[in-house]
Amino acid sequence: MVASWLALFLVFALPVRTTSAQAGQVQPQYFLALAKQGIVAAHSNWWNARLGWYDDRLDKSWRPTAPLAYLWSAFPLFEAVDAVALAQPSASNRAAVRVFASSAERYWNPTLKPVGGYAYYIGTHSRNVHTYFDDNGWWGLAFIDAFRATGDRRYLDDAARAFTFIVRTGWDSHGGGIWWDTSHGHKTAEPLAAAAFIGAVIYSATRNPAYLKQVKKLLDWADAHSWNSAAHLYARSDTDNTVMDYVQGMMIGADLELCKATSTVQYCQNAEQLGQASVQAFPSEPDWSTTADGLYLRFLLDLYRYDGNRQLYDLVYSNAVRAVSMARDATTGLYLRSWSGVPVPDGLLRTHAGTVSLLAWLAATPPPH
Repeated sequence: MVASWLALFLVFALPVRTTSAQAGQVQPQYFLALAKQGIVAAHSNWWNARLGWYDDRLDKSWRPTAPLAYLWSAFPLFEAVDAVALAQPSASNRAAVRVFASSAERYWNPTLKPVGGYAYYIGTHSRNVHTYFDDNGWWGLAFIDAFRATGDRRYLDDAARAFTFIVRTGWDSHGGGIWWDTSHGHKTAEPLAAAAFIGAVIYSATRNPAYLKQVKKLLDWADAHSWNSAAHLYARSDTDNTVMDYVQGMMIGADLELCKATSTVQYCQNAEQLGQASVQAFPSEPDWSTTADGLYLRFLLDLYRYDGNRQLYDLVYSNAVRAVSMARDATTGLYLRSWSGVPVPDGLLRTHAGTVSLLAWLAATPPPH
């Protein structure tokens, strides 16, 4: 199965030169070809044939008893595969999504109580394992995109399992908000924002009012307790005023979905205001991490698709061109550098895949006329 999946992409692994001059004139097909090449390169360099999944690092001697990718490392590659199928909805690309999603389901741990959740390490089935609510947010989001790419409601159900774990096990029953992990050490906005987006999409697809009720509950708490009024953005928690770009991105996505699903214009206005405030607050050349920044820019593309604001598209486009020019390692050809060209240590799958995901989402977005 793995070999056939790789073959699907090798068909499209076209030779593309990535000079900055060429990148300044390119169309989505250019980014699509690069994204496919990046997915093939991830398989060639991180795939563990013995264990049947991706390694977390290029170094094959690292943690030999458990070398496979943490969920967070595999997330941007899952998203890249989804986005390629959305950009080019061929039978082969949809099949690649199904193969990846089938393996992604192996992160599911049904033994957790009161409900199961996705573990940070594939194949985990321990009742007492430390589990992260943001991990469930990332996997839920990727399954949402797998559903959109294939139309298979199985992946919508997979996303719903992540959503249920976050809102049932992660919600603080005393003060509200979502915990970061099952140890309940601190709350954080990442899983809350992810759950808001996931739940909004599920409501749009199913019209089950229970999802809408839960999403409104999350947003109401964030508006009341996790709002940075100076930046006009969502803060990390009720005790930490830090604003993070990819949290705003997912909140933009949640508002856009609710606007579409409920025909409530206020949600679209909220998305617009968050987008404007984000562009003001964050650098035009973000350089935090390829995964986090890529997720933020993906949702700016969603906002651009809604309002046609070319400024948003151009912001994402310029960062993709920057990534193609600066992030590639000259020796390996992999995207092992930040978008400003600084080497990122440890040869992490997520460093490479974060850039590939950005290229894939740009390929899936029609450019301005």
